[in-house]
Amino acid sequence: MTEVFVLPDNFIGKEDREKLESFAAHEISHGRATRWAWSRRGNGDDRFAIYRGGVNEELVAIVGRDRKADAFYAGDGDGKPFVTGALDHVMAGLDEWLAELHGERPS
Repeated sequence: MTEVFVLPDNFIGKEDREKLESFAAHEISHGRATRWAWSRRGNGDDRFAIYRGGVNEELVAIVGRDRKADAFYAGDGDGKPFVTGALDHVMAGLDEWLAELHGERPS
């Protein structure tokens, strides 16, 4: 008997998870973030969160996958998306945004 696996529409696979975790380590090494974490929203969507700060830590960015658009997105700590597309494009946009937020580039 053959087993059939049905993956969620927003599935973030192992390779993409490793890319996001490596990306977050890059941001931490530049002082733009202090930690990252995976979570799952109530509807089952995977969510990758990036935090910054010490005692007053704040959620600075989230990365997820839009089911309808079949694309990744990055949003600010309030969840407002600011870049969408392929994962590499989203990580590049997020890198620029975090650098600007960190004061490395003029706004």
